[in-house]
Amino acid sequence: MTFDESYEMIKHKFLEADLSKIDKDFSAEFCLTDEQEHYVYAAYIDGQKIIEPVQHGGTDVTVRMSFETAEQLLYKELDPFKAFTTGKVKARGNIFLALSLYKQFKGNAS
Repeated sequence: MTFDESYEMIKHKFLEADLSKIDKDFSAEFCLTDEQEHYVYAAYIDGQKIIEPVQHGGTDVTVRMSFETAEQLLYKELDPFKAFTTGKVKARGNIFLALSLYKQFKGNAS
């Protein structure tokens, strides 16, 4: 999976997710790795969704994983708790927000 394909899948899941179930505004950064680092910035502010293929920094949570792990999570082939406990996914910041986002992404059809 290329970064463009991963970004489009994350963007689709993010835009389709019902983020009103998350109690507050937030910003998140996804770092997808292969030989390089690729970033996706996502935010939900005042009911508006923002998603861009850029590194932003200063977000509530940063989630780092390989392209392969991202694909497995998005296709529901890998449990996020197992991925986190085995080190396939690393999160810095508000880990509960990362789990809440995953739950909202998981609720959407692929």
